[in-house]
Order: sequence, then C-alpha cells, then structure tokens
Amino acid sequence: MGIRNLVERITPWLFSVGSWVFGGLIAFELFIVSALLTVDAVDRAVLLAITAFACALPLNVAGICLLRLVGDLREIGIDDLTLKAFQEAGFPDIETYFPDTQKDVLHRRRSHAALGSSGPIAALSLALTTIGFAAALWHMAWWIALAFIVMAIGTVVGVGAVFAKALQLQSKAEQELKRRR
Repeated sequence: MGIRNLVERITPWLFSVGSWVFGGLIAFELFIVSALLTVDAVDRAVLLAITAFACALPLNVAGICLLRLVGDLREIGIDDLTLKAFQEAGFPDIETYFPDTQKDVLHRRRSHAALGSSGPIAALSLALTTIGFAAALWHMAWWIALAFIVMAIGTVVGVGAVFAKALQLQSKAEQELKRRR
C-alpha cells in the first residue's frame, strides 16, 4: 500500500521523466541515423546500426505519445469535458456513465497502464539504441565498441551501487528500532 501511494504521488514526475527519456532517444537516434545514411552499407556493422535505430525509433515515438496523451488527458479534464459535451447534446442519463467516484479510478487506471507499458517500451528501445550505437562504433573499430559497452555496463553498475548505498543509509532511530527487534 505504501509503494502504491508513493507511485501515485510521483506519477506526474514519472510522466515528465519518461517524456524526456523518449524525447532524448528520438533526438539521439535521428542524429546518428542521419550521419549513418551518408555512409555506404559497406559492412554488417552499419547495417546492424541502422536496423537497430530504425526499430527503436517507432518505439520511442509510441512511448512519448503514450505518456503525453495520458498526462494531457488528465490536465485538460477529459472526463469532465466529455460529460459536458454529451450533456449539451442532450444524451439521456449521461451522468450515470460518469459518476464522480469513478474519475480518480479511471485516471489511476490510465496512469498505471501508461507507466506499465512505457517501462518495457523504454527498456527495449534502450537496448536497441545501445546495440545500434555499439554497431556504429564497431564500424570505426571493434575496440571502440568494446570500450563503449564496458563503460556502459560500468556506469549502470556504478549508478546501481550508489542507489543501493543510498537505500542502506539508516537514521539513528531506524538503527535503534532494528537493533531492538
């Protein structure tokens, strides 16, 4: 229940960060692909790079559209606008389809669906982007691609270690409570 409450409270931030991530990946891929398109497909590394970026780009567009659409629907109050539009059109008993108690439930359901879908989309897109960038570097020299992959893995491990260390920090009250148990 605590995790659910936390996610509910940081949902707007997650939508914003997700949009930045997908937008950054789109810009990066378009930049690299535009450079690769001028290179003849002389080897498999260039073909792999362009293929990986071509596969990742639609995922990023889908991810950013999904997050922006669901976030914007909440901001414009789509449920209230829809209810008002149908009321003005004279739709009979439309209020029964839009009970006030359901608005928050619908928003939470949309948010969970968008965030739940955007995570796997982002993971696949990041994997394809990493493969594409490594292949583009491999075109230059194999050891440059290897250095990139080693540094990327090292960075992920390092950031994970920082988060693990930060989560292990305990206040004196928490340490005392754990010691008593």
